[in-house]
Amino acid sequence: MAAEMSKQQIDKILEMLADLPSLPAVATKVLQVASSEDATAADITRLVSVDQGLASKILGTCNSAFYGLPQRVKTLSQAVALLGFKAVRNLVLVQLMPWKRAGQKSFADEAIWVHSAAVATTSRVLSGQTGRCDPEEALLAGLMHDTGRLALNQLLKEKFEPVMNAIYNREEDSITVERELVGIDHTVFGEKVLEKWSFPDEVVRVARDHHQPAEQLDGLTLIVRAADELAWLMGKGVREPEQPPTEVPPALSILGVSLGDLDALEERVAVALEQARDLFGV
Repeated sequence: MAAEMSKQQIDKILEMLADLPSLPAVATKVLQVASSEDATAADITRLVSVDQGLASKILGTCNSAFYGLPQRVKTLSQAVALLGFKAVRNLVLVQLMPWKRAGQKSFADEAIWVHSAAVATTSRVLSGQTGRCDPEEALLAGLMHDTGRLALNQLLKEKFEPVMNAIYNREEDSITVERELVGIDHTVFGEKVLEKWSFPDEVVRVARDHHQPAEQLDGLTLIVRAADELAWLMGKGVREPEQPPTEVPPALSILGVSLGDLDALEERVAVALEQARDLFGV
């Protein structure tokens, strides 16, 4: 659990949340529909079809190597039938996140998004490999695990650039850097942002808890923590390590990954990341 916050921190969060863009209406509705036991393929198809540009992007991504479908998808209803609600939900959210914008990106924009995409993809790989959780739930949780960092970077542009420089260069623990330079860390803020946007409880927990000791984690949060560790080892959104690891990071170790397994796992993730380029635009 996150440490108890001071009144000053709480006031700061509430003030910043008020300035945060709302999640697009389509994304909010898709989240609701995908979580409903009564929803049908027609429900989600109807929602996405309203935005032809979005529908076109989703169909293009469905047919990428990332999903490896045996046939070409030509309609949204076909996409939902073949990929399922959760995968289509993820495609919508990737496209509609407020910080996924075209045009010139800052160093911090790029570093955070590259890392988030890598953790999302790696979470999907690890969940499929271990069977501990649904791969599409893992992808969403991995994508949103650093929501607090993405949001703080959007709201505090100039102030957050040196934070990301320090994190990229591995100068200090990321939580410590954030607390020192902006007065709040991304796990605390991410929890509040995802609650505001009505994300599933399990995704909120991942954003809040993924920096807690690995032995205290299980299920989805453990998978995302392990994916985060691997992304750091691979230099995704951070500077590549100068030396190969001499021990397995804790969450990966709990999942049964040995030092001898790391090279093969990194190669598998590298292939998945290449296949995910169209999805995440990195």
